[in-house]
Amino acid sequence: MNDVQNVRMHGASNHFLIHFGDMNPKQLLHHLNGADGLLVIQNDEIADAYMQIFNADGSEAEQCGNGLRCVALHLVRSKLVESPVVTIRTRSGVSRCVVDESCNEVTVSLCTPNANPMSSDAISDLICIDLGNPNAVYWTTSDPIEERQKRGELLSTDSSFPEGMNVHFARRDAEQYATVATWERGVGPTHASGTGGAAVFVTSGAEGPFFVSSQGGTLRYEYDAEGGIEMTGPASYV
Repeated sequence: MNDVQNVRMHGASNHFLIHFGDMNPKQLLHHLNGADGLLVIQNDEIADAYMQIFNADGSEAEQCGNGLRCVALHLVRSKLVESPVVTIRTRSGVSRCVVDESCNEVTVSLCTPNANPMSSDAISDLICIDLGNPNAVYWTTSDPIEERQKRGELLSTDSSFPEGMNVHFARRDAEQYATVATWERGVGPTHASGTGGAAVFVTSGAEGPFFVSSQGGTLRYEYDAEGGIEMTGPASYV
């Protein structure tokens, strides 16, 4: 992984510039060309790779579910890892990723979710869930995209959240299905959020499998034996 290269990929239309090398992230951010974020991949002593995550505004994030799927797929397809099982470390810990090359799908282990006591002064119905990064879910019976347009930026930058908040507007469509629209801190409206879908799953009260659809596609969630979350979804090259 020492050869410098850039790859553009997306997970459920969540777009990333992925850099393998040591180039300064500040320089790379000038070349996003509309991507939602930058992923810098380096060798790691604990896992197969270390993934550093930067939002479009240059702020650093702790975790990125869609990004994990993209990086895992590329590592396997490029033979940088000689196994369909890849471990990737981020600021929130190590995730196990299982790549199915036959359909470009990846199953990712996310951490055990924790309910966060933080609340917003702007709206009382926001449910905060820590998934290695901060997420908040607002359940609505209205169009999630319209709700995001009205409240997304206001809630993401609310003074109750000094480090910002990823906010997800969710509508329950059936017992095991929900539709969501996401406003990500440091980015704005995005087509999908892997950890956001996980937060929607947790706050739905469902046992799983649970399916969360967004503008970018549908992701599947369920609990593992230890209470962590497994997310399955697509990854593709741009």
